[in-house]
Amino acid sequence: MTIIEPDFKTSPEKYSEEEKVKLRTKGLKEDSLGIYNSLRDFNGEDIEKEIGIIVKSFGIYLEFHRDKMKSAGLKDWIYMIRVAIPGGGPITGEQWRVIDEISNKYTISDAYTGNPQPSIKLTTRQDVQFHHIKKRDLVNVIREIAESKLITLNGCGDNVRNTIACPISKYFEIFNSNEIALKIAKYFRLPSQLYVQVFEINSEFLKDENSFEYADNLLPRKFKIAIAGVIKKGNEYVIDNCVEVRANDIGIVPIVESAKVISYQIYVGGGMGENNSYPSFSALALPLGTVSEGDLIKALDSIVSIYQEWGDRRNRHWARFKYLVYKMGLEWLREKIREYSGIELGPIKEVKFSKELHLDWTRIGNKLAYGIFVENGRLIDNENGKIKSMIRYIMDNFNVKLYITPNQHLVLAEIDDSEKELIEKVFKEFGYGYRNGKPYSILRIRSAACVGFPTCKLSFTDSERFLPKLIDELERRGWANVPVSIGVSGCVAQCSRPASHPISWIGSGYELYMLKIGGGEDSLGEPLIDWEENAIYLYQVPSNRIADVTEALLELYEMNKDISNDAGTVFKILGNKKIIEWLKNHHKTKDLMRPYKFDRKIDGYREYHLLLEKRLSEVSKYR
Repeated sequence: MTIIEPDFKTSPEKYSEEEKVKLRTKGLKEDSLGIYNSLRDFNGEDIEKEIGIIVKSFGIYLEFHRDKMKSAGLKDWIYMIRVAIPGGGPITGEQWRVIDEISNKYTISDAYTGNPQPSIKLTTRQDVQFHHIKKRDLVNVIREIAESKLITLNGCGDNVRNTIACPISKYFEIFNSNEIALKIAKYFRLPSQLYVQVFEINSEFLKDENSFEYADNLLPRKFKIAIAGVIKKGNEYVIDNCVEVRANDIGIVPIVESAKVISYQIYVGGGMGENNSYPSFSALALPLGTVSEGDLIKALDSIVSIYQEWGDRRNRHWARFKYLVYKMGLEWLREKIREYSGIELGPIKEVKFSKELHLDWTRIGNKLAYGIFVENGRLIDNENGKIKSMIRYIMDNFNVKLYITPNQHLVLAEIDDSEKELIEKVFKEFGYGYRNGKPYSILRIRSAACVGFPTCKLSFTDSERFLPKLIDELERRGWANVPVSIGVSGCVAQCSRPASHPISWIGSGYELYMLKIGGGEDSLGEPLIDWEENAIYLYQVPSNRIADVTEALLELYEMNKDISNDAGTVFKILGNKKIIEWLKNHHKTKDLMRPYKFDRKIDGYREYHLLLEKRLSEVSKYR
């Protein structure tokens, strides 16, 4: 039975309240809501709900301090500002000084216990986030960002978000994914007229040229595009999937033959976000077909235009592009692309991915690059070393380029060989590479979390503050260097792409987490569902028991790693029944193994698998 029923090509009389609000600005061209005055009214720290909806597209997100709300019952309103950096850079030394000084002047971080201090948050979309901004500083912060020729436009909201790409592919001769990310981001950039007016910024570098035509109510929901890279391993070129293309609405993968990019394969319909109140699902993007470089932007325009016209504008929980792809199908979408653009997509190609984190030293031509591990993307001076101060020192004293990776780390590029020892000396002086005096473990380096409490108002519980302590405990139990990764998200939005990890924990209540198991290159982790029993196991595990369950799963992997070196593959092949049986009999977890009846979530995933089977038959047709 079909239980996910989006209202595609929604009639205007059925529009949600968000859609009606967006219409009032005529596609971010008119200040009919009084945004200019509202952001300069300091009688209160919050802003009107309608204005909060619109300024998301300007990179502003209204939040409140969740810890204070929990303890005092009062909403201490704060703001997050997100800077969109296509392809993660390059960021110049001058630009980084502006970013660092803004964090020093306007932010604090309580992401870690102890003395709150300034910090910079790097995201899985290669953005920079500033947290704990006060209303009185919003206009100044965005103006200072713009003076460095960086912008917050497209940072949040219902538009094409920051285009992400492999940050170092450009240095391997045959494919500059970073350059294409900049081109795509510029094409899908929102109209700048209202942005310039509200924040009174110099608009010389923001001239609107030939670009995508947004509707008066923009897109139905956010839309994400990612571009894989091409790097060289030995004498072989490989597709680097550091961006996890299949977790995006559109993924772009270069097709390489004889050391040359001959076309691009487009993937459609990925997305991590779910909804606990309605049947929904996470999904991997599916291959749609190939296109020439000359037709790439035209093809992307047609896909986003189709979504803009056909996406659900009544039910925001079903408004993401993945529901259009999975419900209407690939054949329908290929036909629509032909109708909208005249482009006939080529056949689907087999592609093998290699996911790189871009950490440590890498040879890039006659120069070097170094990937800096930043735990959960939080640049701060703490027990992991004085990394925030270190980056500022390096950018002030070395002529290097800086990139943000899609895994919340940093890459220093274009380092001369003669500077390698000097850079390593700086690492040592600032304590990089060690946490509380111990080297970063493999488990820590591979794992990731989103912000979660206390600043994200969507989160149910901690993630960024929780994961380091979980890793500490697992290291203490002897699992420091197991080749497995853990993903943690504070809520079902799953911004840190946790389900791409073999083991992931998703916030399901305050200090409660749901297990997702089996993520990897070609699959997403899913809840531990017993399909025969129609029940979820480990839906709400208390935070103080997560280490026990994770350890039991790591033991199961170690016992079965002859199946595969990849833990996600091991868990998928073993299957939920065997995993449930193992945990029911494990002395550390058996008391937690109670079935949880959650029909909405189970039904959503059941429908996803039925739809996936149909869509995979279409993939076979177009190979």
